[in-house]
Amino acid sequence: MKVTRNDPTPNPDAIKFVLDGQIVAAGSRSFRDRVLCEDPVAKRLFEIEEVVSVFFVSNVVTVTKDPFGDWSVLIPRINQVLEEATEGLEPTQTVRATPATPSFEGAETDPAFFEKSYEEKVAKINTTFDEAVRPGLASDGGGLRVIEIVDKIVRIQYEGACGSCPSSTSGTLSFIESVLRGRVHPELEVELA
Repeated sequence: MKVTRNDPTPNPDAIKFVLDGQIVAAGSRSFRDRVLCEDPVAKRLFEIEEVVSVFFVSNVVTVTKDPFGDWSVLIPRINQVLEEATEGLEPTQTVRATPATPSFEGAETDPAFFEKSYEEKVAKINTTFDEAVRPGLASDGGGLRVIEIVDKIVRIQYEGACGSCPSSTSGTLSFIESVLRGRVHPELEVELA
């Protein structure tokens, strides 16, 4: 596959590398451990010393570097590694949706949310994130996953560019909490794991 462009993210230490085909068919994958990583493309990227995490979603690979890495040196190296590591993989047609601004209009919270099974709670929260949060994070080269739900607290972990982005601990976290309160239950709180 070819890298069609490099896009900045709100995180100065992360850049999105857009490919001409999908790197993952559905969902996302995140890699932070260069030693235990078994994905062949991520493993090749981790051979670049300054790379600290790799995130795949659709046709985007978000690479996060250490704070001392120099993008002017790293971008050409990452482009080359991505093209070599994905050589022979079949590019697929990708439709890029523009993330919608979440709306709470017509959304009803679930007063019985806390009485549901743990699996039902996780499913409801993930559905809400899929509809209202993850598309926006993905457009900035990141994502999130639910780690656990304890009482009224939803613990999440950021992935990709969101993992070390300065705004992820304040504005973005508040936004995510407001989405859950407006669409799931008004007493929910969100914390970083």
